[in-house]
Amino acid sequence: MTHIVLNQDLAKTLKDRVIVLTGGSTGIGRAAVELFHSYGAKVMFGDVNDELGKGLATQLGSSVEYRHCNATSYADQLALFAEAEKAFGKVDVVCANAGVGVHADIFAPDADWQTEPSMIEIDVNLKGVLFSARIGMGYLRKNGGGDLILTSSIAGWKECSHLVTYTASKHGVIGFMRGLYQQAWEEKITVNVLCPWMTKTRMVLGIEVGWRKLGLPENEAIDVARAMVICASANRGPAGQSHGGAVSPFTGKILHIAGGEAYEIEDNIQRLEPQWLGESNSAVLAKGQAFLADPHTSWDADAQKTGAQVGTQEVFVSPVHATATA
Repeated sequence: MTHIVLNQDLAKTLKDRVIVLTGGSTGIGRAAVELFHSYGAKVMFGDVNDELGKGLATQLGSSVEYRHCNATSYADQLALFAEAEKAFGKVDVVCANAGVGVHADIFAPDADWQTEPSMIEIDVNLKGVLFSARIGMGYLRKNGGGDLILTSSIAGWKECSHLVTYTASKHGVIGFMRGLYQQAWEEKITVNVLCPWMTKTRMVLGIEVGWRKLGLPENEAIDVARAMVICASANRGPAGQSHGGAVSPFTGKILHIAGGEAYEIEDNIQRLEPQWLGESNSAVLAKGQAFLADPHTSWDADAQKTGAQVGTQEVFVSPVHATATA
């Protein structure tokens, strides 16, 4: 785990960059809109809470605009990005932040298992992120690259009893990042994930009192927003310059945010694979991954492409994890 510290000089490179963000009317998203604006960025954000969204845009001025956007609607998200390009001319950074939590446990013994449950957490927290990233990449390609920032949760990599559907949705965000970041980097698009622990928003009202009695760490929404700024600016400085503790290129990363601080955890998960998987298993896995990553390999049986012949000396090593340190 590596402590990542914001470099203010890098954050200033966000001036005049165009940010598109979902879920910006309240909580973490609202704090992010305000923080990006403070660094001189132009922000187009969407939400379903129109009153608070419009109020925030009016408060911050002409460089921030709001549009109603249900993250589960592909049409709404298309319109949000189109409006950003129309208003500001381009898109540089995409923050797939919209999220919901349903605290009713559909796996509880007294839950009515004969009634189909709501899947709104999957729809917003995972499908909405997929929509944002897919559309966002279309716009980032026009600029020759950019940044995708995906909001997950501590529930994205840690067990969370009685929040099963929420946990599945947030694990899915990390899986999505791992599936996308290597091919996205070929187009100079970074993909990173935020995993905040307890953050003081309306989603945690039920646990606040007990949490504080135990003296456990808390985040303010601005702390998570700061991690977004780190991800949005980490690759924008002069060669060799980055945020404190960050490994370049900064993509394929997971930022665990706790007690107001950000810690990168994915590099060490990858670096320590031979220990937790076994050296032999890890070596064989690397060879298989090299075959799958080869551009001549296709999952499409009808494409009739011949798979790449990968020698033992040609083991694929992800360039974004090769230099990770403890």
